[in-house]
Amino acid sequence: MAWHIIGTDLGPCSCDLGCPCILGAMEGDRGWCSAVRLYNIQSGDIDGLDVSGTKVALVADWPSGFLAGNGTGKLYFDPGVSQEQRDALESLIKGEQGGVFEVIGSLVPNFLPSQEAPINIEVGEEETRATVGDIGEVVVKPLRGPQGDVTRLLHGAAAFRDDLILADGSGTRFHDPELREWESGGHGEQVDFDWSA
Repeated sequence: MAWHIIGTDLGPCSCDLGCPCILGAMEGDRGWCSAVRLYNIQSGDIDGLDVSGTKVALVADWPSGFLAGNGTGKLYFDPGVSQEQRDALESLIKGEQGGVFEVIGSLVPNFLPSQEAPINIEVGEEETRATVGDIGEVVVKPLRGPQGDVTRLLHGAAAFRDDLILADGSGTRFHDPELREWESGGHGEQVDFDWSA
């Protein structure tokens, strides 16, 4: 199966600013880790199925740290995503279609049943805010250097983090009763992606 998607990935986590996982540590700041990866897919297809304009959030918990694996995750699909698109995106994000998502499949082997939740994204000049139903809020404010350029990390840990924008994720919080309730300690990420396999 071939696929290609272009969009933005917003990824705050429970760690403090400068999450140790991005540098290869096996344990999060609190001795555990929780995170969201919100995929806003502007264009793309999965085996010929158009998935342009779809939004899906992956929320996951790890008993030690992200890179240590053994995580439990759940996918939340915006109501505008059809069942056919959901099936294809679920298979993709679980790592079953190869490419950068294979690492997700290895680090999140346990998935709870997916859920529908309205995903609203507001992109501002200084920050992006999003809500995932009534269970979560995502805040990503890119860090900037003295000249105003965004702060980037190149070739960090995990395959899909080859070039990411470091951000302040303060204000991000999730409270799904089936997962750990958490609030960001300040770490956030943004990846403008163009991925395929």
